[in-house]
Amino acid sequence: MKTCMRARIVGRVQGVGFRPTVYRYATQLGLGGFVCNGPHGVTVEVEGDDLKVRAFFHHLIHDPPKQAVIADIQKQVFAEKGYKQFEVIESEPEGDAAVHISPDLATCDDCLRELFDPQDRRHGYPFINCTNCGPRFTIIRDLPYDRDKTSMAGFTMCAPCEYEYHDPRDRRFHAQPDACEKCGPQLDLITPEDCSRESYSRRENAREDASRLQLMRVVDLLRRGAIVAVKSLGGYHLACDATNPEAVARLRQRKHRPHKPFAVTFRDLAAVKKFCEVSEAEEAELLSVTRPIVLLNRRPPSTPSLHHCISPDSPTIGAFLPYTPLHHLLMQGFDALVMTSGNLTDEPIISEEAELPTLLGPIADAALTHNRPIVHKCDDSVLRVVNGQRQFFRRARGFVPNPIRIAEQSPHILAVGGELNNTFCLVRDGNAFLSQHIGDLKDYKTYDYFAREITAWQKLMRIEPEVVAYDLHPSYLSTKFARAYRGTGVSECRSVGNGNHPKPNPPSLRHSITPLLVPVQHHHAHIASVMAEHNLHEPVIGVALDGTGYGADGTIWGGEFLVADRAEFERLAHFKAYPLPGGDKAIEEPWRMAASVLIAEGLCELTPKLRPIQKMIEANFNAPLSSSAGRLFDAVAAILGLCDVATYEAQAAIRLEALADARVRESYMFEIGTQRPSRVLDFGGTIRAILDDKRRGEDVGMIAAKFHNSVAAAILRTCQWMRDERGIETVALSGGVFQNELLLCRTVEALQTQEFKVFTNTLVPPNDGGLALGQAAVAAERMRIGEGANGRNGESETAGRGRNAAPTIAATGKVAPLTADHQSPITNHLER
Repeated sequence: MKTCMRARIVGRVQGVGFRPTVYRYATQLGLGGFVCNGPHGVTVEVEGDDLKVRAFFHHLIHDPPKQAVIADIQKQVFAEKGYKQFEVIESEPEGDAAVHISPDLATCDDCLRELFDPQDRRHGYPFINCTNCGPRFTIIRDLPYDRDKTSMAGFTMCAPCEYEYHDPRDRRFHAQPDACEKCGPQLDLITPEDCSRESYSRRENAREDASRLQLMRVVDLLRRGAIVAVKSLGGYHLACDATNPEAVARLRQRKHRPHKPFAVTFRDLAAVKKFCEVSEAEEAELLSVTRPIVLLNRRPPSTPSLHHCISPDSPTIGAFLPYTPLHHLLMQGFDALVMTSGNLTDEPIISEEAELPTLLGPIADAALTHNRPIVHKCDDSVLRVVNGQRQFFRRARGFVPNPIRIAEQSPHILAVGGELNNTFCLVRDGNAFLSQHIGDLKDYKTYDYFAREITAWQKLMRIEPEVVAYDLHPSYLSTKFARAYRGTGVSECRSVGNGNHPKPNPPSLRHSITPLLVPVQHHHAHIASVMAEHNLHEPVIGVALDGTGYGADGTIWGGEFLVADRAEFERLAHFKAYPLPGGDKAIEEPWRMAASVLIAEGLCELTPKLRPIQKMIEANFNAPLSSSAGRLFDAVAAILGLCDVATYEAQAAIRLEALADARVRESYMFEIGTQRPSRVLDFGGTIRAILDDKRRGEDVGMIAAKFHNSVAAAILRTCQWMRDERGIETVALSGGVFQNELLLCRTVEALQTQEFKVFTNTLVPPNDGGLALGQAAVAAERMRIGEGANGRNGESETAGRGRNAAPTIAATGKVAPLTADHQSPITNHLER
């Protein structure tokens, strides 16, 4: 009995060798029909013996290409059509998007063998790739994923490449970036003198040197201590010899980056193990097709080690392995190279040759560039393994734009994230697509990149937002973007119930109007991101510890204990609030927080240099209250003399954690108040005990550890009270403070010992890089249950509030633009 069956296959099924696999299975079974790409994914039609058709789909579902992810298969039976053979036909250009775009993939073993095989025609070619590896997301302009819709469109294939590209039996069948030395991208070495547009244009139009020669010149420069900007998949790296302290110091000086750790790429796994301790789980991450930067512990000082200046504040090294052919070729001459993002502080990574003057001369001595355009900038992903689980610091190359399932169905949603470590998120059909790391929106170039990338993603994903979710902070540029957003194809809102909660009309009634605006409180979004990752729907105890988040009462939150579901939350406890003297200046200069805490607790003498801080606090001038856990860590670090002025985010806390002696299990006293509606965790006694230990000359590592243990103990005791109060045993931990490994491990251990079910972020960062996912999850849930927004432009005046919050969200100037004031190191005045 013959059968003709068509299947519509959705998921990550383009750019991963899916059509060649379909062709191979169909021809092996003697089936007729066709396969083609489309914006929705892949369409397959097979005809033949019924048992063979069944066998075909069994093979496809249970043994798809290695990098493919099948999300759904919809089958339909047709009358026999008399196919004589099986073909790969032209892509369908139109239709609703459902395909999941592949991230960039590290160079596969087959391509590596060819790269280093002197007999292979691609020997030494720095852009070798196939259907199993190479650039994907960073080169795609539109769907379906065909060559003419990528940045390879301008490269005409030579005859041998053309033959491979059209041969379904070949590993490079429809590998869109397929090329060779004769027809593909080429390297060029640029010096500061070449960096004018006219000079560079002449060089580009007269390329005569082979890529191999350019690589040899770069290797020679690096060996002599030079700094070279190297164009990679998603942008430029700044590279120097990691074993040359003078070169590393010069890079720090030129980049104005005195302390923040540099990432290091190693030649191979053996080189990594020469300098770092590597667990089995960390090795798996290093060798994975995503090739992230993995934070590893340094080996003991008695073994070969990289210079301290690579990571001066921490005992870890951000290590990664080569993920492009260019990296593999460069690393043949080195054990380790510093490879840090090619940008100025807080600006986006540079990806175009027109931007090179920013790096060439001021920082880099030369630039190794190439002529394959980068469509989407994309930094390296950064993660570590904690308690056997992945924890992201930055989610980008290798993982973006993989979807995260957050709902069965959803309207089209745009969530714009926060101000720092920004990412945005687009949602369709219950799938959330979190963007690559964008950065600090306070920088104009970053904000412009943010806005342009949202537009590009909407086109690529075929998403026209009906709902826009954003943070409550009125001064965030992402919030202002959301409130000013105007889209097309969005739903008209109609009131339901008491008229306060509009919800979308059916899609058939869509037309161009302003989308529904859904504000989401910052720490609720953090907890919702954990719930979305782990498919949690019942209320949880949410512990959100971070540096700054706009509270529902108009003050700055950051040490929060919530009872939350995906739609709403209630604040049951929080860290004691202290003033931030100088506003944002107190974040940059931790000594200010130390002064604030000590003044509030009556633990220091008011010297002439501290009196301005007291006056600022007493006058409530540029000293907003904050319950931030991050600021408490800053204060303790400054009290211990570890960091008066920070040169990068969380530097004080990183130094405090690095110094803590993990063998110490004792903790200090603290208090948890009984006030309602929100209890206060008071660490005043902890601070007093820290000062006493410091004056007695106790080991600073012991003091730091006891402080960490105290915070973990306070979290446990508060969660126990909340469990007794509400009967909830599930705890979600999120916020940037939980990037502190010691605190996270102590907290998880304590909670699990008391039989709590503990969940943390494993798919997105716990810092503000995961905020947009939480915003999207909250918006999706509010739409599902019929709650939306009210007020001007469809904006909610209450949707971001906890149930015990003030009746309205006050923008009272407590988070107004902040100014600097007189500065003075706190550590000089603690003993007086």
